[in-house]
Amino acid sequence: MSILSKVRNLNILQHTAGILTCLYLSLWFQTESSAASTLRVGVVAFPASDGDPHRSVSVFTAYTWSPVFETLTTFREDGELVGELARSWEQKNPTEWQFTLRDDVVFSNGRPLTAHDIVRSLDYLKTPHGQTTSTARDLSVIAGSHAIDDRIVNIRTAKPSAILPRIMAALYVVEPDHWDSLGPDEFARNPIGSGPFVVESWEQGQVSYRANPKSWRPPRIEAMQVLQLPEITSRLQALITGGIDISIGMGPDDIPLVEAAGGYVHQRNPIDVISITFVVEEGKPVSDVRVRRALNYAVNKDAISEVLLSGYSQPATQGAVRGLLGYNPDLAPYPYDPERARSLLREAGYEKGFNLDIEVIIGSNASDSAIYQLVASNLADVGVTMNVNAIPTSQMVRIILQGKWRGDGFSQVFGAWPTFEPIRTIRLHSCFWPNPWFCDRRIMPTMIAAMEAPDLDRRAELTKEVLAFYHDQATALLLHEIPLLDAIGPRVRGYAPNKGKINYETLSLKE
Repeated sequence: MSILSKVRNLNILQHTAGILTCLYLSLWFQTESSAASTLRVGVVAFPASDGDPHRSVSVFTAYTWSPVFETLTTFREDGELVGELARSWEQKNPTEWQFTLRDDVVFSNGRPLTAHDIVRSLDYLKTPHGQTTSTARDLSVIAGSHAIDDRIVNIRTAKPSAILPRIMAALYVVEPDHWDSLGPDEFARNPIGSGPFVVESWEQGQVSYRANPKSWRPPRIEAMQVLQLPEITSRLQALITGGIDISIGMGPDDIPLVEAAGGYVHQRNPIDVISITFVVEEGKPVSDVRVRRALNYAVNKDAISEVLLSGYSQPATQGAVRGLLGYNPDLAPYPYDPERARSLLREAGYEKGFNLDIEVIIGSNASDSAIYQLVASNLADVGVTMNVNAIPTSQMVRIILQGKWRGDGFSQVFGAWPTFEPIRTIRLHSCFWPNPWFCDRRIMPTMIAAMEAPDLDRRAELTKEVLAFYHDQATALLLHEIPLLDAIGPRVRGYAPNKGKINYETLSLKE
């Protein structure tokens, strides 16, 4: 039996075993299931900051925050940028944009939303406390703002920014009086926004919502719960037993079980690439570009996409997926070529191989355990021993933020949320990052020029150059585009998510 068959079979066995080990969940969910009018959604993770929408910009946060808070702009599933709180926007000069707001928006406490509230949110991000937040880092290009009247706000940037309307998709607008009255920590437990739902309770592992009748887009369901279920098997079992109606982030092996339970699987367009990112430090084998290229040639990425992911994915060609602003269509995946990998390793002085120690998150993406096993087997074929250390998401975040890696690489997502353009994530893989794992100053002028490009076309062309540089430098073992498969239970009607957000307000439940 080939190693691929063994890994595939092991993946199925682990998948089945995981379902059996979490059967106890079915009793819990059946006990807790109550009102037929309540939608229940299972997600991978909750934001650590609860209901404070400034302290994280992870895509996971959108599942819990977008029912409550709204942004000036947002994205359709096809990648088109559209207004949410903003009706329209225009660039007045290279460093100033003007946004016109909807005139029918009120916060859930009845207070009308105005342009002055946008200014107050942006002003907070410039305070010492606000500057420590993730949103402030994403909006750091903003120098100031002022309201022309209740409906129009002008936003000034420190340097030209062709993507400011895209960046504004990262700013969830809070009710500023409530924020000032409670402060960030207490607001996080009692959030108020203008979205289609109001938070009733924010507990460990569960957020409960009720419909916001004051919303300009009132929902069709009365109540909703979002539950944190980190493991795929837990989310699958909950869906099968009726404990949840929607499960975010499933795998191809789950499809028959979902369909047998009367549901279906919805495939969204991919937005992320999964990789093993190398820690390029002096003394490490991966500090040699020949070694990094060799590791890419050694891995059979077609097998990952076609066999382990059943054709629901494609091998990654770059740190971006198709459809993003600046995606480079001229780049191809490193082909599977073990002999070329061995040749490069010999050339670099590692003909006897070496140990590659990596830290990874397992259980959050489809077939990830089996994928890492296949990668380890492929690398062993060229003399490289890959030692895998599984760690929790919280530890991975600390590693990335603080630079406290203990090995030669770590699992890393090249994400596109919330701006859906690659430079935002590539900055982490550069000298811009305070604790860089890769810093090559040759690419910095191009990256800076892209960030300050006067228009989207120029930014896209420069982004293609940046992506080509990182592809050539092989700064990561690029694996595949992460498939986005959501399991939808038989009660749900009208599931049609936008990019990174569920269409909570237009969903309905079968009576």
